[in-house]
Amino acid sequence: MKDLQKLLEEFSSCPGPPGGEEPVASLIRKHLKVQCQIQRDGLGSLIAVKQGSRKEPRIMLTAHMDEVGFMLQNITKDGYLRLQPLGGWIASHLPGQRLVVHGSKGSVEGIVAAIPPHFAKEHQSETKIEDLLLDVGAGSKEEVASLGLHLGDLITPVSHFAVYNKQFFANKAWDDRVGCAVLVAAMRRLKQHPNTAVAAATVQEEVGSRGAVTAVEVAKPQVAIVLEGPPADDLPGISKDSPQGALGKGCQIRLYDPSTIIHRRFWQWVAELAQAKKIAHQLAVRQSGATDARAIHLARGGIPTVVLGVPVRHAHSHSGLINVEDVKATLDLTLAILQKLDNKIRKSLMPK
Repeated sequence: MKDLQKLLEEFSSCPGPPGGEEPVASLIRKHLKVQCQIQRDGLGSLIAVKQGSRKEPRIMLTAHMDEVGFMLQNITKDGYLRLQPLGGWIASHLPGQRLVVHGSKGSVEGIVAAIPPHFAKEHQSETKIEDLLLDVGAGSKEEVASLGLHLGDLITPVSHFAVYNKQFFANKAWDDRVGCAVLVAAMRRLKQHPNTAVAAATVQEEVGSRGAVTAVEVAKPQVAIVLEGPPADDLPGISKDSPQGALGKGCQIRLYDPSTIIHRRFWQWVAELAQAKKIAHQLAVRQSGATDARAIHLARGGIPTVVLGVPVRHAHSHSGLINVEDVKATLDLTLAILQKLDNKIRKSLMPK
């Protein structure tokens, strides 16, 4: 439990927006360099291979390293910074929040400008990200430059790791650092398996699954497991029916989203395995969203792909919340798949 908590804290605290995933890749390399053969693709995704008792099937275990963030888009004459979003944000959640700019002279913290209620207009228009300003305490473009900040610098939320009520973990970037933590923990714990496990930590998922497009060509998988931190739907008012991604209810097995109809035989086999192993799980038919599965399942003539997730409350914001029991369930199910899935089972998943 303590090792898993430490891993989750380490990964969620690490900065790594799209295009700036190197600190996360370094962490993964540190944890897997002894157990695995590691290489990088041209876009920056990290691929770690662990040979089992058979060369085939090649099973790709993947999680994306990037978190939602921003890029410094422009600087006003008065020294405020404009933001280019990298990934999905709700603009109204940002005023008053702190962000850190990763500049050439080090990190510089700022506050997203917030209009006090004293000055708010009665019919103020809807908040738009292009209208937001980041205040780093500078009074001119020259002062901003003296801080080592320039166009193109990457920006991430300010947050910190905390434990709520013993089993809930709070921090930024659970989408998808929780997947990265499960990926690393699974590869480290994997002992006997009748296949070749290929862990792929991808870049730029939040801006269109770009890293998965290149990583799958290097990994050359025959089967794929995507590890995600999907948004939880157990807050009051989100779901009109029973939630399909509730905290504390186990690993979420995705059956559908608008980008991917999950391989039916594969997810059914995974669900049956979870039931047989008494691993807590929940099934989800998602009406929105996408994962790296959209690129992976279409590659190399078609790859049977399943998506496993640890639900994240308050996703794509400064601080999300996960339940450690869901992390454990996802890790247990991932290991069960890797330890059981051989060539005979893989062939049974293929169209006849």
